[in-house]
Amino acid sequence: MNTKERIFDVSLDLFSKKGYDSVSLREIADEVGIKKSSIYSHYSAKELILIDIFEYFTDQFENNDLLNSKEFLLTPDNKALLQNPEMFYHKGSQAVKEMLSEKRNLKICKLIFIQMHHNENIRSFFKNEILIKPLMHWTNFFRILKEKKVIRKDTDPKLLAKEYYSFPIFLLLEMFVKYDDIPQSSIDNFFDETEDHILFILDCVKVK
Repeated sequence: MNTKERIFDVSLDLFSKKGYDSVSLREIADEVGIKKSSIYSHYSAKELILIDIFEYFTDQFENNDLLNSKEFLLTPDNKALLQNPEMFYHKGSQAVKEMLSEKRNLKICKLIFIQMHHNENIRSFFKNEILIKPLMHWTNFFRILKEKKVIRKDTDPKLLAKEYYSFPIFLLLEMFVKYDDIPQSSIDNFFDETEDHILFILDCVKVK
């Protein structure tokens, strides 16, 4: 691990434990074992470390081979989606679970959820990347199922998206508040519960 990577990891660890605004560049440098001035060779400001953390997190999703495969395109002609939306969800859920099982990604999630009310950059990232984009995704998911008559025509795709997505958001908040170090068993339970929830919703609205 080179110096920039060590700065990244130490900063992420401190930000997720103490809060972004409570951590100074000097503290980061001390933890890394370098002079404060040496940080400026890699990051000219603390805010740029935070931006680098966000970019790393979004890259995990944008460059995930499974989530970006043709099998996971939200299009009206995707047979995998139309024929078995439950399995479509399950495979996507497993891909996300694999990413969140990595310590870095879990720390970033915790940083975002716990600190979103204390820093404008974190709040903006939460709003756009954690709320708006996923809700658009799930609205499109239910919209396609409705258009293709997989679910009932009297359903509201946007309402279904909110109904589904509010549950995992609650579970994540609950988990991040409860644990400093989140055990793998809690991550497993989170994905089991969210999958049970989508199965329940689909069962309620699917055309019989």
